[in-house]
Amino acid sequence: MEIWNSRSLDNNQRFVYALIAGFLAAVVLGMAYGVIYSFLRIQSAVLYLLIGWCIGYVIRYVGHGVHNRFAIAGACFTLMAIIIGDTIAAIGGITGIPALLSTPAMWGPLLELWLRTYLSTNPSSLLGLLMRCIGIYLAYHYSVIL
Repeated sequence: MEIWNSRSLDNNQRFVYALIAGFLAAVVLGMAYGVIYSFLRIQSAVLYLLIGWCIGYVIRYVGHGVHNRFAIAGACFTLMAIIIGDTIAAIGGITGIPALLSTPAMWGPLLELWLRTYLSTNPSSLLGLLMRCIGIYLAYHYSVIL
C-alpha cells in the first residue's frame, strides 16, 4: 500500500526534513544551554550528553533513516549545538549576541578563550571535553534506526 500513497516521502526527502529538524534542535538546545550556563554560572557537563541524545532522537524520529549520513548529520549538529552553547555562555547570554556580531574584533579573543578552555590539561577541562565527545557519539549513535 505504501507504493500508492503519494504522501509518503522517499529517503532523500526524509533526509532533508531530518536536516531541518536537526538544525533547529541544535540551535534551540545550544542557545538553551548557553543561557542556562550564563545565568547559573555552573557548568554541568552531563547536559552535553542530554543535548547529544536529544538531537539524535529528533533526527531519528523525523528522518527514520538507516544510512550513515543521518548519523553524521547528528554528530555535526551536536557539535554545532556545543559551539553555540559555549559561545553564548562566554559572551554572557543572549544579550551579548548583537555585540558579538557587530564587533569582529571580539572574535579573536573569543576563539582564543575557547581554545584555552578545550586544550587545558586540568581534570575538569578534560572531563568536560570527554563529556562533549560522548555527547557527539550519542548523537551519532541515536540518529539512525538500528
